[in-house]
Amino acid sequence: MPSDPVFRRSRVIGDAEIDDLGHVNNVVWVQLVMQLAGAHSRAVGLDFAAYRELGGIYVVRRHELDYLQPAFPHDEIIEETWIAEMRGARTLRRARFTRKSDAARLLESTSHWAFVEFTTQRPRRLPSEVLRRFTVWEEPSP
Repeated sequence: MPSDPVFRRSRVIGDAEIDDLGHVNNVVWVQLVMQLAGAHSRAVGLDFAAYRELGGIYVVRRHELDYLQPAFPHDEIIEETWIAEMRGARTLRRARFTRKSDAARLLESTSHWAFVEFTTQRPRRLPSEVLRRFTVWEEPSP
């Protein structure tokens, strides 16, 4: 398991992610949050096949997005995500997107996830294997 609880990667904003106002579309931000969560999970060894073997999968219950500044075509952004809480069948995940060129904070999100059985889609307690793979970390207040 990585020692840094924050998963980081970078990306360049593509033209297809831009709306008629000339910045990243709101729906795209949700997709980026989801893609980042999946990449973090795969980085700790929990891909779809691993979850299937465990008999459960994460589903989103709620996304909260704070749009702080727009992102524009060809901006390089730093994506960061971490697990802030894991309890019962619930996981709280945070994410932050920052423009690399000026360190402007673009978006912050909080996502509420539920771990559910594959067959019944009913909530189920997080397996020890999932708890062991992620490090829970709450970002200090500024």
